Amino acid sequence: MPTSLRLTKRGRGLSSVTLVLAALSMVFRDPVMLAAAALLLVILLTTLASILLKARRLVEKSRVFPEEARVETVAGRVESIEITVENPGGIGFRIEHPLSFVKPAEPEAATNKPIRLEAKPQLAGVYSSKTLRLMLKSPLEAFECTVETPFKTSIRVMPRIIPALVKAIELASAMGATVFEHPVQTLGRGTEYAETREYVPGDDIRFLDWKATARLQRLMVKQYHQETGGATQIIYDLKTPGPVSRDRVATEFLNAATALASLGVPCTIITVDGENRMLVRRHRDARTMLYTAIMVALSTVEVDYTLLYDVLEPQSRRRVEEFLSLVTVGGWESEAFFYEKPGEGVEEADTIAVTSLTGDLTWLMEACEKLEKHSKRMMLRVPGETWLDSKTLEQAYKDYEKQLRIVAQLRRRGVEVSTRV
Repeated sequence: MPTSLRLTKRGRGLSSVTLVLAALSMVFRDPVMLAAAALLLVILLTTLASILLKARRLVEKSRVFPEEARVETVAGRVESIEITVENPGGIGFRIEHPLSFVKPAEPEAATNKPIRLEAKPQLAGVYSSKTLRLMLKSPLEAFECTVETPFKTSIRVMPRIIPALVKAIELASAMGATVFEHPVQTLGRGTEYAETREYVPGDDIRFLDWKATARLQRLMVKQYHQETGGATQIIYDLKTPGPVSRDRVATEFLNAATALASLGVPCTIITVDGENRMLVRRHRDARTMLYTAIMVALSTVEVDYTLLYDVLEPQSRRRVEEFLSLVTVGGWESEAFFYEKPGEGVEEADTIAVTSLTGDLTWLMEACEKLEKHSKRMMLRVPGETWLDSKTLEQAYKDYEKQLRIVAQLRRRGVEVSTRV
């Protein structure tokens, strides 16, 4: 039988009119009013009996096919669940899923017809339910009742960053990322010594190795590792209003680093903490930069590594573990520099900044001014729907309005802003 039964707004209106007519008929002893009240009462009781009978048929003679749905998805992605409520008769209803992020594609449904549910979870985790709620309305829409029917749902939601990690690890593997290999460094102008070789015409005589020349009795020159970290930089703002935004920002950051690494572009990675302090890491090659990006992403978002084993096929579990061990140990990492003042660590280079526009944004304004002076571009990537982490609707609206104002202000300054959902 129904798990709940209630009068609708129309039903309350009819009930009120019935009571008023009954009361007036007693006061004025008017048989017409009494007949009208009796007629309305009969209508209400008939509609009530009708909806109770329909609810009973729905409970006793219906079954959901399939009986169970298992879904694996990524936070923010829409997954469809196709079901049919089988019943000997055609009964119309509205459907409601116990999991708030599972919604019907169409507001109205009916038995023996395909029904599509759309699941769009925002936060990683494992979710389950055992029933579906079917809501019926009586004739004249005077009553509404809800019945529950068995239907098991199991949804495993991976963080958004998992697909980004898969891409990054696959690219790093393609670049020769194993425990026993070391990043290839480019030879060129720099400060760190690489090797000494014999002089060839065209070499800069400033780099002659006089000791080796005297020892070997032929001209020898020194070579240095090329410093390429300042060509491009990614600024990753760690401040976020909650777990959904944290996952979104980390994913955007890792995707940007992976895209640059795939082009062979080494860059500087700058992280901004809650107090606007900057940690600057410079890299000589794209591979070590990608290692740093993976390490930083893993340190900011909690990731269940077993999820990687499920999606990283045909790579073996051991190879993935070796790779993650190499990345998280970080012995390969380039020298890092720490800056206390907001914007002080920003280099004079084209910049990709990833931020949720939360908290103190002094670093962002300082960076904009510095890059403007040197005619460098800033591309700002802002994950959308940061208001999903807001605790109340009022706060969500304020956060949304604040983001719009900041984005408009930055665009007026010539900053390229991309807001992604």
